[in-house]
Amino acid sequence: IQSALTGHLVLSTLHTNDAPTAVTRLLDLGVPAYLFNSTVLGIMAQRLVRTLCPHCKQKVPFSEPTQHQLWHSLVSPWKGEPPKEVYRPVGCLECRNTGYMGRMGIYEILLMNNELKKLVNEHADIVSITEQAYKSGMKPLRLSGAMKVAQGLTTIDEVLKVAPLAN
Repeated sequence: IQSALTGHLVLSTLHTNDAPTAVTRLLDLGVPAYLFNSTVLGIMAQRLVRTLCPHCKQKVPFSEPTQHQLWHSLVSPWKGEPPKEVYRPVGCLECRNTGYMGRMGIYEILLMNNELKKLVNEHADIVSITEQAYKSGMKPLRLSGAMKVAQGLTTIDEVLKVAPLAN
């Protein structure tokens, strides 16, 4: 925070479950709200999911009721049409019979705006901050993961491992 006050671009890491939680974590660590608001431009949360092996992934119809239920849980409260088909891991020599090859990121970006800064000044709770972040255009990790599932790059199970559904 002190370095950011001097005009330098500062990139840092902080262990939280999502981007809005980083706001409350920094405030809990003793960063004054006025300093937070004058230095933080945005917060990005990221998680890595395993990527399906392009050599052996198998196309399957997206038809089971449980799959549709999980899909709607991933994209809620947004309305995303479930894909007609998804891919499942199989395993081959290329991926050492795991069905996966490498990992890719799913992301959540919170850009600070006047509404969020006002909530920070008011020491609002995490629920209020998260709701305002969604209203301001932030898409959750789950939605980023759902887009990767629809593109055939990973599975719903992989997304749920790193971005579990809210309780």
